[in-house]
Amino acid sequence: MYLEFSTDFHDTDLALERLVLLLAPQGMASFLQLEIGPYLRERAKQRFRDEGDDVTGDWAPLQEATINIRESQNIPGEHPINRRHGGLENWVVDGGWNAYPAGFGGALRYPAHEPSGKTREKAITAQSGSVSPASVPRPVLGVNEKDLIFVATALAFSIHEAFQ
Repeated sequence: MYLEFSTDFHDTDLALERLVLLLAPQGMASFLQLEIGPYLRERAKQRFRDEGDDVTGDWAPLQEATINIRESQNIPGEHPINRRHGGLENWVVDGGWNAYPAGFGGALRYPAHEPSGKTREKAITAQSGSVSPASVPRPVLGVNEKDLIFVATALAFSIHEAFQ
């Protein structure tokens, strides 16, 4: 009995080429830009809508003095928290993101740019609180294990797709 095996490595070579492209710095930057940036934006949007989340905890209620100031400016009193004129929320949710090749992989900056002026002051106060005027932290930026699981799963799915 004589057996002959013929193997075509074309599909394997193609899959490996796709994998190399995905894991190269430019490929990782593209992955971060297309998959992770939108995910972080949605998380931030939900954080503002829900006034906190599993990353930041529920945001502390506003102090009575803050409520009075807001109402005197024709802004709703108790809610929404961390939103008076929308600058901070716009920076976090609509400020975009910047993914780029870095070393042997990619990096992502979210939001894309440092805030400036009043938005910078508001971001620092939201993240850390303030001594004067007294304010507790109500963080608007952050990630946790849930986000790490999303990134790992999305990357695993992209690797799987490279082999299809």
